[in-house]
Amino acid sequence: MRKYNIYNPVIYTILLLAFTLSSCSNWLTIAPENNLIKSKFWTKTEDVNSALAATYDAFRSAGLESFIWGELRADMATFGGGSFSDYARIAGSDISSTNSKISWDNYYKSINLANTLMYYDKQVLLKDKTFTPKMKDAVDAEALFIRSLSYFYLVRLWKDVPLVIEPSLSDTSNLYMKKSPENVVIDQVIKDLLNAKDLATTTQYRGDVNHPGYFNGRANKYSIMALLADVYLWDQQYQKSIDYCDSITNTGLFSLESSSTWFNLYNPGNSPVEAIFELQYNDDLENQENPIYYELIPTSGTANLKLSKNVAIIFNKEDLRLCDANTPIWKYKGLDISSTVGRNGNQRSGHFIYYRYADIILMKAEAETELNNFGEANSLVRETLDRAGMSFEDVASKENMRKAVLDERAREFVIEGKRWFDLLRAAKRNHFENKQLIIDMILSGADIKQQAVLRTKVYDTLSYYLPIPEHDIIYNQNLVQNSFYNR
Repeated sequence: MRKYNIYNPVIYTILLLAFTLSSCSNWLTIAPENNLIKSKFWTKTEDVNSALAATYDAFRSAGLESFIWGELRADMATFGGGSFSDYARIAGSDISSTNSKISWDNYYKSINLANTLMYYDKQVLLKDKTFTPKMKDAVDAEALFIRSLSYFYLVRLWKDVPLVIEPSLSDTSNLYMKKSPENVVIDQVIKDLLNAKDLATTTQYRGDVNHPGYFNGRANKYSIMALLADVYLWDQQYQKSIDYCDSITNTGLFSLESSSTWFNLYNPGNSPVEAIFELQYNDDLENQENPIYYELIPTSGTANLKLSKNVAIIFNKEDLRLCDANTPIWKYKGLDISSTVGRNGNQRSGHFIYYRYADIILMKAEAETELNNFGEANSLVRETLDRAGMSFEDVASKENMRKAVLDERAREFVIEGKRWFDLLRAAKRNHFENKQLIIDMILSGADIKQQAVLRTKVYDTLSYYLPIPEHDIIYNQNLVQNSFYNR
């Protein structure tokens, strides 16, 4: 998210200084508060706003890696070249705890800032009468959303992770935490989101001409419910996932963009009907361009992100989402769907979309499939296919319905950082009943010699998760490595 203009840059700098002064360098550590900074900083509404800006900014720092992790080990994109050689090794199932790209630092920085914000905004409530309880509730809801979304990425990438829900305020704080099981972290995420949805804003920023990115770029009740639906789907609580999808639909605030306006999702972004939550970028502001433009698909030069051959297999050539002859990568590069002119070096504001209404439709379709409600699932899948100009024949069996939903998600969210998580969610269902889905995908991408080696690895489902970074294992001896990487 952009650093909003209401935030004082001097206060923001002081806040970051307060969060980086430390006697230790652990990723779980917020610096012990300097008494002078603490007494001068957490006193007024502007301080809370600055802390909230810092928390969003930290989460935005994880945006590019979240996008890459969502595609890297899947089957719709390839990454390579130059600085991406470490990512390429991971994509090829050569995964080591010493790989520089395997890091959870940015997620924990976001979590630590959110924890600290929720601790100190109570003090501001007592000191500044302009900071009302309603304002504090809204700030806490946003902090809980950022913390929850960060943990949702962590458990999908590492499975069992340290669960930190209190700030580190002194040298006596517990800096050496053990991992918590995935189910414990997910339960905490659900608890936090249920609390946050009742505290959050609703339509306060909708149509705000002074802050056009606030409604889609800041967490509100609807983005919180979208994340809840996603977490419940991951946790196989299908009726609850459906309930929250329905809660969003029933507001009447959201719908699919039409076929004629579909590309507006990506340029200019912040669709007034379909967008729910997306990281905001603004190339007009210093250091606010989306990093995808200098890391993956520069406006000129060689791209480090390319489509795999599976894109041509899964798409009908008439599908709107192919962007005519431009390929789906055009959603980040083009000015409109059919233009031959791409964005220039001053047009790097494409957002990272986390949730849009199409996701609500297809999450519900997946949950309805698991509850054997195939009629409803068919109807939902047809909605996004219709928008793309594609026909759809009803599916009658559970196995085929599962495939139809997964394939449609691949098309609808191609190169949007979701594919690996979709495949992993499908594979892990019912205690990895369908792990063959990932096994086949990994083996099909390897040559004959590699396949012989990989066959001994891919049947262990812990190989689908990342190792704990080596430097964290060394620093915190209470952490236990993912057992797959101890062999």
